[in-house]
Amino acid sequence: MPDRSFVESLELATFNRPTNMRAEREFVSNPQIRRGEARGAAPVIGDRLRAAVNAGALVSFVAGLSAAEMTDVLFSIQLAQRAASAKHDRFAATKEWYTLYGDVLGRLGWIGEAFAFTERAKTAGSFTIDKSALDVIMTVATGNQLAILVKTLQTLKSLADKSGAVRLFEWQALSEFSGNFQIGAAQRAENGALSLAIGAFYFHASDSRGRALFVAWGAEEIGFWAGAQKMTLNSALYAKHRAAVAARLAAEASDYIAELEIV
Repeated sequence: MPDRSFVESLELATFNRPTNMRAEREFVSNPQIRRGEARGAAPVIGDRLRAAVNAGALVSFVAGLSAAEMTDVLFSIQLAQRAASAKHDRFAATKEWYTLYGDVLGRLGWIGEAFAFTERAKTAGSFTIDKSALDVIMTVATGNQLAILVKTLQTLKSLADKSGAVRLFEWQALSEFSGNFQIGAAQRAENGALSLAIGAFYFHASDSRGRALFVAWGAEEIGFWAGAQKMTLNSALYAKHRAAVAARLAAEASDYIAELEIV
């Protein structure tokens, strides 16, 4: 009998989306992301997916990854978020949240140094969170990863406020005066392993604004912290947990995923 996975004992936060959002099928309208056929089955990720909102994360994929590889990335990131949110307030206990988030990713097989958060210095003029986030990720991303991340943010910015993807991301990643989100891009490394360049960010602002990632903030209006790392997946270790991850997320996983159609 195989050893039990630690995943089976994790407590996971549940996304209680408002009823009017739950009825919208924008979240799974593209056949690239659809629910499993069997009751309780995990959603099926199509092999042409390029980017998606994944709870409070924006996840992009450099061309060439298989549907199974993209599923591993999305599911492991979602599991880590939901496990962290079950134990710690994503916005009020952010450091504790990220400690557990990183611990879950590490136990699943993602290898990399822990996030080292620093407050981002702001000039006297205004700045936008999306551009500052890209500056941070640039330090760990390859050219292909950075290119797809730029397109991913541009796509999210271009969507209407009532878009399902926008509402899903903001419901998960933003609070009234705070935010906690991740932006990452996965690709296959030269040695064949899955490589993930990911940035982690949180902020506290003096007021509440819609589309917080893309509006201009003054230097005195917001405190913004960021960290970035490059992670590599130990596929043999993740294989031991893959079935347990899929079983724990099951059909609920698609409630947290919305495709971003990259042009």
